[in-house]
Amino acid sequence: MKFKNISLSRWLGFTGWAVLSLSVASGYANTLDKVDEAQKASIATGAKDQKQIDRLYEEKAEAFLALKQTRAEIEQYETYNRQLKAVLTDQTKQIESLKQQILSIEQTEQGIMPLMDSMLTALSDFIASDTPFLMNERQQRVAELKTLLVSSKVTISEKYRRVLEAFQIEIEYGRTIESYREKNNDGQMVEFLRVGRVGLYSMSLDGQSMSYWDRDEKAWNALDNSYKAGLEAGIRVAKQQSAPEFFDVYLPSLEEK
Repeated sequence: MKFKNISLSRWLGFTGWAVLSLSVASGYANTLDKVDEAQKASIATGAKDQKQIDRLYEEKAEAFLALKQTRAEIEQYETYNRQLKAVLTDQTKQIESLKQQILSIEQTEQGIMPLMDSMLTALSDFIASDTPFLMNERQQRVAELKTLLVSSKVTISEKYRRVLEAFQIEIEYGRTIESYREKNNDGQMVEFLRVGRVGLYSMSLDGQSMSYWDRDEKAWNALDNSYKAGLEAGIRVAKQQSAPEFFDVYLPSLEEK
């Protein structure tokens, strides 16, 4: 058998080509691996970005709904505020009128004493015809002032200050909300909610019955359960058990317009 002689240079050339081919193939495989990893990383990043886009869209939609609801609540509050402002303006005119009467008379006991007595009579009549909240407390305040007027131990200036203070307290009732427990006309202990002077409500302690004071009819009328959540929210705000918030209550003067 004969073997062909292969020169050393040809053999080395063949070997080098094989090594080069293996090296190129290996490099190509590494490149494919890197491309594959880059694609996977890009897909993962894209999925993450899509989730973030979805989340931002949902937040935007929720914010839009919240803004729409807030605008509706603001419009309702502005309507109520205009009604309350009219009441406060009328009360301010009354107290200013009384101040002008006091300033226009001589600062003597002979002139001031009858005036203060007249002021207390007017205040007593006003309380009797006003929304019936804290009636015992308010009537007791007037009774104590009438006793104070005939006391020789109290100066005229102090009597005058106390009478004006009683008027100021009545004015403040129109600017605040308040909740308190007291017996109603039926002798039952209930929770009252006063919203300025435009709304007075009562709720049984078990929350099963509610009513509001009708100023025109001068009587208590029943409320349905649709106002229960609003009354409970108002009571919490009045008792400072929660932060100030909007709450729905029945306002006869607004509902009828």
